[in-house]
Amino acid sequence: MTTTARRTFLQQLAALGAAGAASPFLSPDAFAEQSWAEQFNNALETHPWLKAYRSIGQTAYEATAEVTGNWPEDLTGTFYRNGPAQHEIAGYRYHHWFDGDGMLQAYHLSSEGVRHQARLIETYKVQAEREAGRALYPGFASIPPEPAGVTSPDSVNVANISVLPHHNKLLALWEAGSPWEMDPETLNTRGIYEFSENTRGVPFSAHPRVEPDGTLWNFGYVSGANLLVLWHIDANGKLVKIGKVDADPISMVHDFVVTSRHIVLMVPPLNYEPSPDRPMTFLDAHVWYSGEATRVLVVDKNDFSNYFWTELPAQWVFHYGNGWEDNNGIIRFDAARADDPFAMIDTFRQVMRGNIVPGSSSHHHQYRIDTSTRSIAEVPMFSPDVDSEFPCVDPRVSCRQNRKLTMLSSSPSTSAIHGSLNEVSTFDFDTGERKLYRYPDHQMPEEHLYVPRPGSVPEQDGWIVGTALNWRDEQMLLNVFDVSHVDDGPVATATLPYALPFGLHGKFAAG
Repeated sequence: MTTTARRTFLQQLAALGAAGAASPFLSPDAFAEQSWAEQFNNALETHPWLKAYRSIGQTAYEATAEVTGNWPEDLTGTFYRNGPAQHEIAGYRYHHWFDGDGMLQAYHLSSEGVRHQARLIETYKVQAEREAGRALYPGFASIPPEPAGVTSPDSVNVANISVLPHHNKLLALWEAGSPWEMDPETLNTRGIYEFSENTRGVPFSAHPRVEPDGTLWNFGYVSGANLLVLWHIDANGKLVKIGKVDADPISMVHDFVVTSRHIVLMVPPLNYEPSPDRPMTFLDAHVWYSGEATRVLVVDKNDFSNYFWTELPAQWVFHYGNGWEDNNGIIRFDAARADDPFAMIDTFRQVMRGNIVPGSSSHHHQYRIDTSTRSIAEVPMFSPDVDSEFPCVDPRVSCRQNRKLTMLSSSPSTSAIHGSLNEVSTFDFDTGERKLYRYPDHQMPEEHLYVPRPGSVPEQDGWIVGTALNWRDEQMLLNVFDVSHVDDGPVATATLPYALPFGLHGKFAAG
């Protein structure tokens, strides 16, 4: 990317943030008689599982977990997790789950047991608001009273979505700005990380794809310029190339797919349409068009200027499992597909004041792109009553053909009182068999990952590792399942003496 292109990116992003701060959109009940914090606390009395969305009570946590069961001797390393955790500042409660300041967690697994750490990420925003003693900046869907101006995307970067251990670095990731570098041992915040001098501040999404050899691919979106950004970084963390693709209308793109030859991004018809006559939050500047197509972008990995577009019916996808491509140029991938984005638009907003508003469910689908005819098709994988999210695979087959899939799921016959996903499932593409373990109602599982057993054949041996909130006893659990027998339940559990807010994504670093 040239210096001029980088400057254009940053100017457009800064202008977008400054515009939002200068003219905030306030919903009718933004300053209602009862604050969102009061409404939420009142709702906790009748719905105690809402503890998943409580704000942290302190900025750091540390404990040695109590381990029960048979902990696998060769399961060693660090399970990192990230997510929104500080939901309230000086009595102001954010109006969307995604607005909370990020907290990085580390579960250190060794023969001596499980040690846990958690630290609030010391972003520029966190530091400035601590000094001011109040909420200052507009977020994804929240604008506090008398907001401060936004000078750049990274001035409001909450680093709260995911985490990336790569090239001996540990990066906390957001969606619209730079990674934050963290100390992998202490979890202290080191500062903004840049892959090159010319790419500082360019959007770097929270869902990079890492190939088995360590090659990293990522994307970003620049709403104010109708641009998608593409990144190629080698296994040593060196920037190979960066490019851009015009995408008008632009939308939020949360995740993407990488194969041996191509990059695939789906751009849903949630169009960015800010209005100078009606100031609004970033989320509210988007309009959903159910009758329009989801545009699918297919890009040559070796040449970002070589791409084509194809179309699917309107849909919303947060997360993909994996993508791969055969010798005939047929791309296959899977995703948790919803008919619309109203879970993000409404459900994750209302839960912040204790309102229970179910959103659209996501159901797992398989997709097929023929690169020769530039056509795409989709088919559901399970019965319509099976909901799914957070799909993942053995990292050793990332961007290559996979035969196994791990995910969270639920169905009406096993629904829980908290309404969230309550099963961890595995699926075998060859046999069509799905196995699952249902969590008890007082436990709410977060994303689970496939962790391979060292030295094993890919997808043949390993564990599923994931956390859950025990809202009844106010504890965090780290569960370990045998990947081949998830239906037998956890083989071991590490229990922490405290509860933490629901997070989003994590990564496992072997060691």
